[in-house]
Amino acid sequence: MKDFISKLTFGFLMAQLFPGAVVVFAVRCAAADKHCHPGDTLWHTISQIGSSLFSNTFTTVVLGLLAIGVGMCIHGMNWAVLAWLEHVAERKHWKSVRGDLWWHKWPIWLQLLLSPVFMLVEILWLLSCARLMDLIMEENVSGISPDKMEQFNFLQDFYLNFGQFFAHMAYALLFTTICACTCLIGRWDGSRVGLAILFYFSTSMLFLLGRIQLGSLFWAEAGLVRGRPTEPHSHA
Repeated sequence: MKDFISKLTFGFLMAQLFPGAVVVFAVRCAAADKHCHPGDTLWHTISQIGSSLFSNTFTTVVLGLLAIGVGMCIHGMNWAVLAWLEHVAERKHWKSVRGDLWWHKWPIWLQLLLSPVFMLVEILWLLSCARLMDLIMEENVSGISPDKMEQFNFLQDFYLNFGQFFAHMAYALLFTTICACTCLIGRWDGSRVGLAILFYFSTSMLFLLGRIQLGSLFWAEAGLVRGRPTEPHSHA
């Protein structure tokens, strides 16, 4: 029962439903902001939208289903990007996609400044160059001996759910940042600019936290496959 509640809370609500709901709400806000009165503030528009989305049971159910669908699409896109980067790493003989991607070697402050840009670069790189067979990721679990499955499950519980939450929310906020920037067209004011900046740097922070969590998970899994701990810093 405890394991079920944990997976429901962290694996579904936090990692799937919530990021999807953020995107749905952002799209609705951006669409409504185009039609609001010139004197209306952004916060006034958001408050009106919030009440309309939960005005009746049907609307709430539709919102929930849309959020789940969008959340699952974000999940798929995140793993497709990781699979593509792993494929590129293997093709270029990098030791690790997380250790050898040149933009992850930059100082943290610079990565915080530019991470949303590189998120878009990774997506465009995937869409322009990848083939379907390039996106099939080889899972570490197939190489782990049965006597180490308890350790493997511990790593999954410890890293995976939070890693997915950070990564999925980063993509959700990246899309929200784009929506916020579209609101600046023709309606330039302090609240809209401030919100776009907040979303931008929140995207950066969550993206890096997601890469740290998932990178740590994959390093630890690789250590179980090899039968010894790995040392990520040795590959930097």
